[in-house]
Amino acid sequence: MTYFLTENRDDTLIITLTNGERNTLNADLLEEGATLLKGLANSPPKHGIVLTGAGEHFTCGMDTKVAAALDEQGQERAIAAVNRFCAGLHRLPCALVAAVNGNAIGAGGIMMLCADWIYAASGHYKIGLPEAKAGLPFPPVPQAVLDHWLEPGWRRRLALSSMLLKPNEAIGAGMVEATVMPNSLIEQSVAKAKELSVQPGFTACKQQLRAKANAEIDAILQS
Repeated sequence: MTYFLTENRDDTLIITLTNGERNTLNADLLEEGATLLKGLANSPPKHGIVLTGAGEHFTCGMDTKVAAALDEQGQERAIAAVNRFCAGLHRLPCALVAAVNGNAIGAGGIMMLCADWIYAASGHYKIGLPEAKAGLPFPPVPQAVLDHWLEPGWRRRLALSSMLLKPNEAIGAGMVEATVMPNSLIEQSVAKAKELSVQPGFTACKQQLRAKANAEIDAILQS
């Protein structure tokens, strides 16, 4: 089974996370994703990547039932997999657009913050970081992503209260650039990925912008 379906559309790679009804995450999925991202980092698509979820959810984050049943070794594997997957997203050299099609909870919010641009489909769903409520503190790499890419006031509110935002509210929190109609989400995301990619200085500017965060992430992975 593959958890990540891919489609090449005009030199933009669309990656669709798919895992059951809620697109929850587990160690197997995250390890597969990290391997995929490593390959893409070495040979990035010309016009970037669009990341979305299958069905009605972007991802509802870690499967809490699975996580609760893990022994110490399983927990260590899951944390390592989360770190590697988030690092892989964050370090992609090409344009990365998150096409948020539904609930983006916990790790889903972190995945959004790894992107260069975030579109969210309009709708009645939630975006947030309820790790405190779920009893799952942020692993080191997701915490580094939060520290670098979420404004401090919103970082405090979202991480400590477990509040969930509607898509339009997530714009004010700095987690979404704009909401778009669901039936045009992928089309507009592909167009944005290309728009970013064709700028002659995009790759160099992205590398500069992310240098400090990537150095911190590298140190975490090497520790």
